[in-house]
Amino acid sequence: MAQAHREHLRQALDTLRAHKLRSLLTVLGVVMGVGVIMLVAALVAGFDQNVTESITGYGADTAFVSRFDYGPRIGRRPKEERLRKPLTLEDGEAILEKCPAVKNVAVWIANWEQQHKVRYHDNEVAAIDFRGAFPSFALVYANATLRKGRFFTDAENLHREKLVVLGENVATALFPVVEPLDKEMLIDGSPFRVIGVIEKPKGGAGMDDEDRRVLIPYYTFRKIYPAAYEHAIRLQARKGQLNLAADQTREVLRRRRNVGYNQPDNFSIQTSQQAVEQFHQIIGMVALAMIVLSS
Repeated sequence: MAQAHREHLRQALDTLRAHKLRSLLTVLGVVMGVGVIMLVAALVAGFDQNVTESITGYGADTAFVSRFDYGPRIGRRPKEERLRKPLTLEDGEAILEKCPAVKNVAVWIANWEQQHKVRYHDNEVAAIDFRGAFPSFALVYANATLRKGRFFTDAENLHREKLVVLGENVATALFPVVEPLDKEMLIDGSPFRVIGVIEKPKGGAGMDDEDRRVLIPYYTFRKIYPAAYEHAIRLQARKGQLNLAADQTREVLRRRRNVGYNQPDNFSIQTSQQAVEQFHQIIGMVALAMIVLSS
């Protein structure tokens, strides 16, 4: 038996010596393949962690409510989705009033049909995430913690004060060498006073909407942009009641939007956990495709 093993080993070594280049290329190919797989795995893991932190940064006990379906898409939205009626401020108020599992809501409004610009002296930023919000925004959005300054109050919102809270990237771009607080800047040519700067959130992986935020009081926004209509809602559930809060919200909105019992929702509700799970599915498919292509 030992003699047979030695003979097999000798034949293998003879084969290697006879085909040195082929053997070297084979080993090199295996090493490169394993290296590529390890590199892809590391990149995917890092990207996954950053985006997961970005999603959960909105708040583990929150859900996002929109008239559009949540998640990635290819091409234009379906006609049915485009024709859905917008959410309203009253929808948010009804959710807070009629859903016992909901602790708080943050209703905001945006005008996606217009590109907005902010300016301070010669510094200008155009790619901003501009919204009109209520003070509850700072309570519901976990990643809206202020690095400096304060948020606007209910009274300032009702009186339509021209105040603004900036994301970190916008503040840095407009005020690279000076203190932004109490400075007067322009939003689409209208003067606003800076009262707060939101700290840079964890994670990101290119998802930098939080850093580009420009938030003004809701009623100030409605006064300056009366044609704006696009509302969205983020709700904060009571501890341990997120799924119940989402179910109660769905029931309230179906009644308010006159959805028949046998008809699908004409809005979407996405909890932070659902968003993370959906992202994991997508990143898993991407990782598999990258490994297959590299093999």
